[in-house]
Amino acid sequence: MDVVERAEQLAAVEAWLSDAARGHGRLVYVCGEAGVGKTTLVRAAVERADGRARVALAGCDGSATPSALAPLAELATQLPGVVWSPDRGRHELFAAFLDVLRAAEEGPILVVVEDVHWADEATLDLVRHLARRVDTCHALVLVTYRGEEVPATTGLRVLLGDTASASGVRRIDVAGLTSRAVADLAAAHAREHPDSPPVDPVRLHAVTGGNAFFVTEVLRGGSAGVPPTVRDAVLARVARLPEGAQRAIEVVALAGARVEAGLVEGLLADGLAALDEPLARGLLVERGGELAFRHELGRLAVLGEVPVGRRLHVHRRLLAALREVEADPARIAHHADAAGDSAVAVEFASLAGDHAARLGAHREAAAQYRRALDHAARLPDDKLDAAHRAALSWSLGYELYVTGRIEEAIASVEAARDIWSAVGDDLRVGDSWRCLSRLSWFAGRGEEAERLGAVAVEALSGPATTELGLALSNRAQLRMLSTDLEGTRTWGRRALDVAEALDEGPGRTEVRVHALTNLGTMEVVVGELARGTAMLTESLSAARDHELHEHAARAYCNLASSAVAQRRHADARRWLEEGMGYCTDRDLDSWTQYLRGWRAAHHLDRGEHAEAGRLAAEVLGDASVSSVGVVEPLVVLAHVRARLGEPEVAGLVARARDLADGMRELQRVAPVVALECELAWLRGDPQEAARLARAAWPVAEETDCPWNRGALARWMVDVRVAEAGPLAPPYAAEVAGDWAHAASIWADLESPFDRGLALARSGERDLLVEAVGVFEQTGARCAAARARAELRAHGWPAPRPPREPRVGTRAHPMGLTPREADVLDLLADGLSDAEIAQRLVISRRTAEHHVASILAKTGARGRRDLVGTQGGG
Repeated sequence: MDVVERAEQLAAVEAWLSDAARGHGRLVYVCGEAGVGKTTLVRAAVERADGRARVALAGCDGSATPSALAPLAELATQLPGVVWSPDRGRHELFAAFLDVLRAAEEGPILVVVEDVHWADEATLDLVRHLARRVDTCHALVLVTYRGEEVPATTGLRVLLGDTASASGVRRIDVAGLTSRAVADLAAAHAREHPDSPPVDPVRLHAVTGGNAFFVTEVLRGGSAGVPPTVRDAVLARVARLPEGAQRAIEVVALAGARVEAGLVEGLLADGLAALDEPLARGLLVERGGELAFRHELGRLAVLGEVPVGRRLHVHRRLLAALREVEADPARIAHHADAAGDSAVAVEFASLAGDHAARLGAHREAAAQYRRALDHAARLPDDKLDAAHRAALSWSLGYELYVTGRIEEAIASVEAARDIWSAVGDDLRVGDSWRCLSRLSWFAGRGEEAERLGAVAVEALSGPATTELGLALSNRAQLRMLSTDLEGTRTWGRRALDVAEALDEGPGRTEVRVHALTNLGTMEVVVGELARGTAMLTESLSAARDHELHEHAARAYCNLASSAVAQRRHADARRWLEEGMGYCTDRDLDSWTQYLRGWRAAHHLDRGEHAEAGRLAAEVLGDASVSSVGVVEPLVVLAHVRARLGEPEVAGLVARARDLADGMRELQRVAPVVALECELAWLRGDPQEAARLARAAWPVAEETDCPWNRGALARWMVDVRVAEAGPLAPPYAAEVAGDWAHAASIWADLESPFDRGLALARSGERDLLVEAVGVFEQTGARCAAARARAELRAHGWPAPRPPREPRVGTRAHPMGLTPREADVLDLLADGLSDAEIAQRLVISRRTAEHHVASILAKTGARGRRDLVGTQGGG
C-alpha cells in the first residue's frame, strides 16, 4: 500500500510489534480527525505485519446506539481459543481475552479496534483493561479514534486520561498532509488521468487542510475545481454509477458502518452484482464477507441524500432480514426505530438495554431504554401494558442514576411511580419513594431526602419485604450521612431485623449489605475503628460476591473517605486505589468521581498541593459529577489556590457554601466553614475565623464526628475541650492551647500544613519561625507570609523568603523533572518501584513511568547503572 508521509509512524509500529513478540506488548492510540488517514495508516501496518503476526480486526459502529462489547465479539472469531460467550460475565470475557494475548508465544498478535469514539462503555472498559496489562502480553493493540469527537465529558476522554501513564501505552497523532504531499498527489493523479480537469494544488491544500480523504476524494471526483465539501466529491462519484448501483449503495449506507454481504444480497434486485462497480471504483470495500464504505464520511454523504420514502422502505426490509437471522437486539432496535415500527423497537430496545446494563455499559443501556420509552409513547394501551411502561421508566431512571444524571433520573422514577400509583401497586410506589429519597440526596437536597425517606417507610410498613428493609436502611443511611450515631444504630437495627425475617436470597443479602455499610461507617466515624471496619469489609465482601455493584461502590467510598478524613493515609491509599479500580471497571461513574474528589483531599492533607489541585480541577471539569461529588474538590481547589496565592478562590467558596447549605450535613458544612476560617486567618483576621466557626457550631453540636467537630472547634479559642465534646486528638490539643503538642500530633499524622497552622497560631517566637519553614516546604507561600507577619507584629525578625533559583540552576543537568530527580535519588539507594511509590505517595504505575523516563534521559542500560548516583540539580 502506498502511504504518503507516514514512514516514521509505520517504523514505530513495526518496532512496537517487535517488542510485542518479546512479550512487551503495547497499546497504541491512533488519533486524528475524520479522513486524515488513520485507517490507511493502520491498513498499511497490517500489510507490513503479514507473516509476522496474527491479525484480528474490529471496529465500532456509529450508525446506531452501540451494541455492548460488539468489537470483542468480532475479535473472538479471529483469535485462537474461545473468548466470546454471551453467557459469560464481562470480567470473565476480559480475562479470557487477555489470556489469549499473553499465551501467544509463537508469534505476536496485532489487534486493531477502529473508531472507539463510537464505542460503548463496556468496550471502553475493555480498552482500559488492556492498557493496564498489555505490557505483559505478546500483542500490539492499535486503537483509532477521532480527536474532534472526544469532548471533555465523554467516557473516552476519561479513558485517555486514566491510561495515559500506563507503561505499555503509546500514542500516534496522525496529522494532515503537507502542501508538498498534496502537490505530489495532484501531480500523480494528473499523470494517471490526463483527461481530467486541472487542479490547483495550493488551493486544494488550503481548502482540505491536508485531510487525506478530502484530497483523494476531490481528485477522484474529477471535478473542474475544488468542491467546497467532501460531500460534493462523494456524491459526484456516486452520480456516475448506474441507477441499480446507486440504489444498491444506498442500501449499504442505510445498513450501517459494516454489513454482511449475504444480508444485503437478498435486498438487491440484481443481487451482489449491483455492487461490482462501486467496489471496483473504491467507493465500497469488502473484507471478510462484510461490505463497508471506504470511509465513513462517504457513507454519511450518501445517507443524507436518500429520500424519506425510500429510506423507510429499506429500513423495513433490513429489519425483516435481521429478525430472520436473530441479529443483535441493538441492531434490530436501530432499524425498527428508523422504520417507525414502534412495537418492535420497544421489544428489542428493551432487550438491548438489559444486555448493556448487565455488561455495565450504562450509557448505552440508558439510550436503549429511552428509545424504548419514546416508542412506547406511540403505542396504544392495549399494545403495551402499564407494568411494562413503568418498568422501562424505572430501568431508565436507574441507568441515569449510576451515570450521574440525577435530575433526569428523578423525572424517570417519578414517571414510574405515577404509573404504579394509578394501577394500585403499593409495593412499587413505596420503593419509588425510597429511590427518590436517595436521588434527592445526590442532588444536594437533604431535607427533601429525609422527607421522602419517611414517606417510603410509612408506605411500606407492614410485613417484612425487601422493599421495607431497604427503606429502613435508607433512613439509617441518611442518619449516618448526618453523623447521627443513635439514629443510625436505631434504623440500621430495624433494617437488619427485617433482613433476618426474609427468606434466604438476593433481597435478604441486599438489605443486610446496605445496613452493614451504614452501621459500619458510623462506627468508624465516632472512633470505633475495629468494629466499624469489620462491618464495612463484611458488607464489601458480600456485595462483591453477589455482584451488587452499587453497594460495593458505597462500601469503598465510605472506607476511603473516612480514612482520608481521619488522616489514616495508608488505609486511604488502599481503599482509594481498590475502590477506583472497581468502580471504573464497572462504569459506576457517580462513585468513581466521588472517590476522585477524596483522592484530591488525601493529597491536600499530605501537603501535596500541586497534585491535589490538579486532581480537584479534573473532577470539577467533568460536567457529569453530581452535587454530592462536587463539594470535596471545590474545597480542595480553594485551599490550594488560597495557600499558593493563586486567583479565583471566591467563586469556588461560594459554590461550595451553596451546596453545603442545601445538604445540611456536618460532613459537608464543616469542611466549607473550615475553609472560610482558614481564608480569614490568611487575611490576618482571626476574629472573623472565630465568628464563622461559632455561627456553624450548632450544627456540629448535634452530631457525633470528632474530626469534623474539631475542624470547627480549633478556630473557637473560647471553647474549652470539656464543653466542646469529643474532638480528634490534634484538635483537642489546639483547643487546649497546647500548640507544640498539637503540631507534634499533626507531624505524626503526616499533615504538614496543619502542623504549620498549629505552630503559626501559637504566638510563640520559635514555633512561628518553625511554621514559616513548614509552610515553605509545601509551597504554601501565603501561609508562610502570614506567619512572617505574625512575627513582625510581635517585633520579632522574620526569616526571609527563599530566593527564586537563577535561570542557570533551574534545569537539572540530566534534563530530569523535579519529581524524576526525587525518583533518581531513591533509585540510587537501591529502592524498588514499589518502595519508591510508597515513599513518594504515588502509584506504582507512576513510579514505573518515572523510572522508564529516567533510563531514557540518562542513557542508562538498566536501574543497576543508577545505583550509587545522585540526583543533583
